[in-house]
Amino acid sequence: MNSIDICNMALSFLHCGRINSLDDTEKAAQLCKIHYDHLRRRLLRMYPWGFSEKLTKLALLETRAVGYSYAYAYPEDCLQLRFVFDEEHAADREDSRQDFRVCYLDTVGRSILTDVSLAYGDYTADIKEPEVFSAEFSDALAHLLASSMAMGMTGNTELQSINLQLAQQSVDLARYQDVVERERRTRYPHGYSDARF
Repeated sequence: MNSIDICNMALSFLHCGRINSLDDTEKAAQLCKIHYDHLRRRLLRMYPWGFSEKLTKLALLETRAVGYSYAYAYPEDCLQLRFVFDEEHAADREDSRQDFRVCYLDTVGRSILTDVSLAYGDYTADIKEPEVFSAEFSDALAHLLASSMAMGMTGNTELQSINLQLAQQSVDLARYQDVVERERRTRYPHGYSDARF
């Protein structure tokens, strides 16, 4: 599956034919080109999809910000930073959250401020290759695209609403499928578990 296939799925939901390229001059191709990348990035940010999760060592900046020990460069392909951690906390970064802040520094641009030395980042990457998407994510993207184009293509608010609902259902299913691939052991607060066991 590629981006044209996803666009054609969206158009099929609207009963509006097909396109061969996003550079075509017809209205459908123009609307797909306007909406596709924006909606892809928006959908990626909605949930920490397994296929778009990226772990990388952060690049330390020479500059510092008041209140923080370190400043790191914001990764170019990052859509949403989820965790900042050091090597010691890599396996339990969700339970042992370490503080960070994303801000814009005048001298270097978008940066990550933290007290974590030798930091790594866990983030949602800007995945552009549709062959990497899960089937549920592709379906959600096609419905979201159909919802965004419905008024421009058909003027039908009902089609817009239906596709938005179907997009949400696809996201819910994709979330379920994604969680299946993650470790699901129940974790108790230490005080509770120590008292009980």
